[in-house]
Amino acid sequence: MRIWLADLTYTQQMIASDFVPAAIGMIAEYLEKKMPDQPKTKLFKFPENLSKELQHEKPDLIGFSNYVWNSSLGDAYMKKIKEIYPEIITVSGGPNFPTTEKEQLNYLKKKPWIDYYIVKEGEHAFFRLIEELKKKSSIDVIAEVPNIVFLKNDKLYVHKKIERIMDLSAIPSPYLSGKLDGFLDGKLLPIIQTNRGCPFSCTFCTEGQSYWSKVRPKQKEVIEGEVSYIADRMNNLESDKKRSDLYIADSNFGMYKEDLDTCRAIAKEQKKTGYPKYINVSTGKNKQERVLEAAKIVNGGIRVNASVQSMDPKVQENIKRKNISSSQILDVALKSSEIGANSYSEVILSLPGDTTEKHFSSLEKLVNAGFTNLAMYQLMILPGTELGSDLIKEKYKMSTKYRVLPRCFGTYEILGENISVAEIEEICTHNNTLSFNDYLECRKMDLIVYIFFNDSLFEEASYLLKKLNIPMWDWLNAIYKNSSKPEFKKFNNLLNDFLEDSEKELWTKENDLRKFTQNANNIGKYITGEFGSNLLFKYKTRSLTTDLKNVGELAIFTTTQM
Repeated sequence: MRIWLADLTYTQQMIASDFVPAAIGMIAEYLEKKMPDQPKTKLFKFPENLSKELQHEKPDLIGFSNYVWNSSLGDAYMKKIKEIYPEIITVSGGPNFPTTEKEQLNYLKKKPWIDYYIVKEGEHAFFRLIEELKKKSSIDVIAEVPNIVFLKNDKLYVHKKIERIMDLSAIPSPYLSGKLDGFLDGKLLPIIQTNRGCPFSCTFCTEGQSYWSKVRPKQKEVIEGEVSYIADRMNNLESDKKRSDLYIADSNFGMYKEDLDTCRAIAKEQKKTGYPKYINVSTGKNKQERVLEAAKIVNGGIRVNASVQSMDPKVQENIKRKNISSSQILDVALKSSEIGANSYSEVILSLPGDTTEKHFSSLEKLVNAGFTNLAMYQLMILPGTELGSDLIKEKYKMSTKYRVLPRCFGTYEILGENISVAEIEEICTHNNTLSFNDYLECRKMDLIVYIFFNDSLFEEASYLLKKLNIPMWDWLNAIYKNSSKPEFKKFNNLLNDFLEDSEKELWTKENDLRKFTQNANNIGKYITGEFGSNLLFKYKTRSLTTDLKNVGELAIFTTTQM
């Protein structure tokens, strides 16, 4: 059986998801280990390469990863493939999938080009599916494969048992086998996973379900081998093509004692080859002393992430984060600076129970704690999360709108037809405690923090405020209030333009936006940046260029008034 696997990314504005496709590499390795006679699986990352290969050859089965950043792109390929070659079996898998049977049924009815969907962990389920397909097993037999969901003759087949691999050593490394060599070209970011699972139950996250609560570690020797292998490959590239970063896909890196072994392996490579200089990772939400030790071992290469999402106890209770220590998170900012590591925290707007006062209060506590940067997000409603369920949306009267995900759009030639496509995200803009106008005011403050606090643009002012024992938040809040004064009309124009764009990018109906993005001319405007920018980044850039004088005047005035 000729099997292809694709973890696609958009490429026409930039490489939107620039990770080495290690996840499908592991699925392929596991399959080939279980079926030694199976022909080697072909892997694809770039749509152009998949389109080119489809012109010369066709697989018996093709699988697509399904994340928020490539779901529609995978659908576009499967739909066209089924139209031209209905005999090709299509498989989809990934976290971007509903959890209730009713919603799964509706999902698959809307996407008849998907033959089988693999939920949760994919390696063993994919192998078992291939095993039964090769045997030409009946639908009822295939329905007994754990982790498989599919629709046949309007009947939904869902196996009640969802399995996990208990020992990750059962999955051979796609790096050490050389399967990913073609992707270690300096364009893509090497990514490894040292454990799977998350002990927390956050309702906005796809790993918040009990299925993932047990954390399974990978073998120390495999991790060391992968780090060394990737370092060698990076250092063999030409100097202008080398990447100096590594991504660790763990949900809570640094929380476990095994993570310190990983850091020692990385530090060994840093000393030997200079790679990696930077490690991108989501650090642990508890065990902050160990997280800080991990950052110290790798010479500050880890930017410590202490994500709170909200500092309000009621909001934390609503999103099931009460078992995460807020006091430890605040303490990490101070201790990070002591070891020379940058730190940042994350806040999500419009969570259940959120208000303007609570959002501002969360920002205040994090700013005054001494984090070097804050990441301020809007609440994405992700399929596969508790917050993504209809029941929870109704409970908190969550009103949502739709927008195009930044960088995730393009027009691709698929089997002789140019198809325009974009990823559409659903975000919560207000709920039963936060109005839409409140939402806009919070976005306004987020931009002010982004401009005046992040990246230490006003480091001198910050230093002066510390000497005068004036909290940094008091200064930011004064800027927020002063920005509406007549003498700062030009800066206020920037804020108003930001809020206007924030409203204009939102669509009430997903289908209307989807039709809009199926037009090649409209996609062209997204690619050129006329539509679909990351607005915080866009207006931060404007504040540093055409509006720098206006920004400086407001900062100077506010400082003198403190």
